[in-house]
Amino acid sequence: MTDSFIAPTASFTLLVLIFSLVAFGLWLERRPRVGQFAVLLIILLPALLSSLGVLPRSAPVYGLVAMDFVPLALPMLLFQADMRKIWRESGRVLIAFLGAAGATLLGCLIALPWVELGSQEGVWAGILTAGFIGGSVNAGAVAVAMDKATDPMMGVAVAAVFAVAVPFLALLLALPEMPRAWRLFSNRGEECSGSVPVAVATPVQAHPEQAQISAQSLCAALALSGVICVVSGALAEWLNYPPLKYLAITLLSVGVASLFPRQLHHLNGHYELGQILIYCFFAVVGVQINFVLAYTAGAHIMAFTAILLSVHLLVLSIFGRLLKLSGPELLVASNACILSAPTAAAMAVAKGWRSLITPALLCGVLGYAIANLVGIGLAELL
Repeated sequence: MTDSFIAPTASFTLLVLIFSLVAFGLWLERRPRVGQFAVLLIILLPALLSSLGVLPRSAPVYGLVAMDFVPLALPMLLFQADMRKIWRESGRVLIAFLGAAGATLLGCLIALPWVELGSQEGVWAGILTAGFIGGSVNAGAVAVAMDKATDPMMGVAVAAVFAVAVPFLALLLALPEMPRAWRLFSNRGEECSGSVPVAVATPVQAHPEQAQISAQSLCAALALSGVICVVSGALAEWLNYPPLKYLAITLLSVGVASLFPRQLHHLNGHYELGQILIYCFFAVVGVQINFVLAYTAGAHIMAFTAILLSVHLLVLSIFGRLLKLSGPELLVASNACILSAPTAAAMAVAKGWRSLITPALLCGVLGYAIANLVGIGLAELL
């Protein structure tokens, strides 16, 4: 007997449903206005199905997705992390992004003495901080690295974080339309220059000439990503330090992207493939969410997140005033840091800040590159 309509051992059926939910999320991501909430729905729909008893909360295939899909996705998301290009093309937004990342780290350190995260607070602080520098991709990677991907508290953490992060996203989108708050945030008082419908923006879409995807390029991207994962895993096993696998994946991927940008230029479709794999992981995390447990046990994570994000905005505003950065630059950098590259670019498109679209994408990719290092470092040091 099982407590769900689909048995935990029905691995193929569960995998088909996971891919179906991801496909729906990717379709939704292309829709105007609601596209920015596609990832949220990829997490919440499986949570609803598990709460209704359709999907099991645990199954062997979930472990496969967490342990194999995540590391395989990371290099493919980082193959555009050419550090020289990021430094050359992102300009002032890069400075704003580094300030946003520093503000996030400071927010974590300020929140920790005020909020009790349990006996492994360093691990959870590292997971949350990685998520707020690089996005959900990095939170998942650090969780897998620290053996927390299938921990019931991971579902609690995700539910609690979204309870705070969604209003934060709404605030970022609404801030330029609130004159008094906008002037408080940025003393330069820029106005948004018109708006256009929100469209999903990814590194590939920023360069349409790279959008010709072939079976050869997809297979080559998978193979290169697999080689990086194997080498990183062997190095971690040799040094008997499992989290090193994800640090090595990050460093090797960024190194390959920076040293061989012309060669990787031909691996079209790697970002989309990595996105599919990481979205599958988000669906698996969603299955584990217990709304009742999140409500009763997630208050401390919501408090931690609220303090972190409040400090983030305050420190970023001060940082921007000191360096005379514009409000749009700060908002795009904050979005790229706290949420993700596609969300930041979509915001730049929606607000008509066309010159900030590419810097938003590049800074978001930089976030993918550094967040694992910060998250695992915090988890080990705290």
